[in-house]
Amino acid sequence: MPKTIWRTAGGNGFLAGTFQFGYHGANRGSVKQIVNDGDTINVASKSNFPVRFLGIDTPEISFIAPGSNDFQKTDAPVFQALLAAPFAPGSGGRQGFSNALCDYIETKAAADAAVNHHHWAERAEDRLEAFVDADLQEIGGDRETFQFFTAFAYEALDFYGRLLCYLNLGQPDVPSGTRKSSYNERMLETGFASPYFIFPNVDPFRAKGSPVEAVLKAGSPQSILTNAPRLRAARQSVKDARTAQLGIFNAIDPLIFDAFELRFLARHKPPARWLIDLAGDDRVLFHPQTYYLVPNSEDRLWVPGEFVPLFESAGWYLGATPHDFA
Repeated sequence: MPKTIWRTAGGNGFLAGTFQFGYHGANRGSVKQIVNDGDTINVASKSNFPVRFLGIDTPEISFIAPGSNDFQKTDAPVFQALLAAPFAPGSGGRQGFSNALCDYIETKAAADAAVNHHHWAERAEDRLEAFVDADLQEIGGDRETFQFFTAFAYEALDFYGRLLCYLNLGQPDVPSGTRKSSYNERMLETGFASPYFIFPNVDPFRAKGSPVEAVLKAGSPQSILTNAPRLRAARQSVKDARTAQLGIFNAIDPLIFDAFELRFLARHKPPARWLIDLAGDDRVLFHPQTYYLVPNSEDRLWVPGEFVPLFESAGWYLGATPHDFA
């Protein structure tokens, strides 16, 4: 089924979408019924809305293969070769990457890294399916009456036109303190997802402010955590999953490459987001190519480049920039 919103030109153009007449009550509305005023109209969709979970990242089932525009499974030979030798001459070498980052990545490279990645991608998919199916059965198994609840943060759409949100079973009649946690949080709690906290989409389920207000309140990493209780809870869930060796933290066969690492290696483009170390209290933004200096994924708060000047104006400073690019 086609998507409701997509990016044109094979993913390189502008965001576009197709919609139908909106509803008036239970029926499709007339022109007069769907037009609110001179600049507002109600529309509806009979196509899918892909949802990208905020705050988490799971291994990729498939991805665009290096040197092509085709999606392939991440255990395909092309990915096996890539993750065994990420900076081989045929993959582009070290061009554009710092030597320090290359050295770090190469400590993880392994002949079975792609198979390992795909294995954990399938396990994550299975776990999410199990969560949704259990919720479906709990309400009687009727897919027509099942409702998802979405909580948006600052950004509602990503680059590809996917909804960015925290997703859960709709529980309008359940008191807020006893509702199930979101699927995002459940995936972290069971160890089948890595945390992927990206400013300004830090804390769901509360009124949003502007990024400027958020930065002005971000006096230090610890003050960020003080103002973001769900972020604190998510970090603790990851720590607990690691301690219990759940999912991708399995002691015998842990996830080797994080999903974001596979993506930037497949694109042969170094990471671009800066980051804050939530385990410390220094007002420093780590350079994108030094993310590994913050070893635990739950301690990384990623900051897109467009927000870096805001942090600088609020008294944060930039960490060391690698100068050893190949």
